[in-house]
Amino acid sequence: MGVVENPRRDEAGDTQRGVIHLVTAAVLFSGLSVLAKLVGARIPLPEVILVRSLVTVAFARGTLARGDIPVWGTRRTMLALRGLFGFAALVCYFYGLMHLPIADAIVIHYIHPVFTLLLAALVLGEALDRRETVFIFGCFAGVVLVTQPPLLFGAAAADSDPFALAVALLGALIAAGVYVMIRELRSTEHPARVVFYNALVAALLSAPWAWSTWVPPDAFEWTMLLTIGVCTFLHQQSMTLGLHQVRAGRATALGYMQVLLAMLAGIWLFAEDVNLVAWIGATVLAISAALLATNRKSGATAAPRS
Repeated sequence: MGVVENPRRDEAGDTQRGVIHLVTAAVLFSGLSVLAKLVGARIPLPEVILVRSLVTVAFARGTLARGDIPVWGTRRTMLALRGLFGFAALVCYFYGLMHLPIADAIVIHYIHPVFTLLLAALVLGEALDRRETVFIFGCFAGVVLVTQPPLLFGAAAADSDPFALAVALLGALIAAGVYVMIRELRSTEHPARVVFYNALVAALLSAPWAWSTWVPPDAFEWTMLLTIGVCTFLHQQSMTLGLHQVRAGRATALGYMQVLLAMLAGIWLFAEDVNLVAWIGATVLAISAALLATNRKSGATAAPRS
């Protein structure tokens, strides 16, 4: 008989705790994005990915050791694929950021909750009710208004790179698959194990890339990189715990809060200008996300075993 790693509690309480984990993950992701933007002025992207992955591996391994939880799990192939697809989604997202207007890249990336909704219904049988679906599309509308992508708002639309658009869209689809895989793994795998595999695969895949472009960080940059690693571990842990307790479509839609938080960070830290349309979008996004977060429809939670 296996060791129960995540005791079953009442479903409604689990769902609300899951929402808290997901909101925490959104806050942490926004924070590490700000740090990555600052350190990325001189440190190449693969180096940032490698360091944050190694730090996450260390923390996840420590979490498993403290709980006397076996490291490698039962569904090793799916765990490894979750890491591989997660890395692929990250690369596609950053490729889109580098070759498209940033607003276009963000909007395309945030199609992934819609893809997740469809995949979760098809693969996991997790259909959302009408109220949740309205809130998800309300969140997406808010993102469009906040970012105002040239592709949709007219300016420079003809200059968009079709290949970059395809890569960004593929990244959103892969990200949806990752969330569905995390949700599926909840029945057998501890959240820290899922985080461990994801970070280990990312470290192995990014190491040769980082080595070829390595720039020696100074003391301040090392501090930033290590902080990004800690934030990444906490973000991944919170997101995985949330996906263990909240249905995939609703869970990923709560990530839309990251766009709102990024907008506020841009105003406070980087003195970015925000027009009236963006403020309207932020309001729509905040209201939709808040209503989605407070929806008390329960989601099934399984008790993962080793």
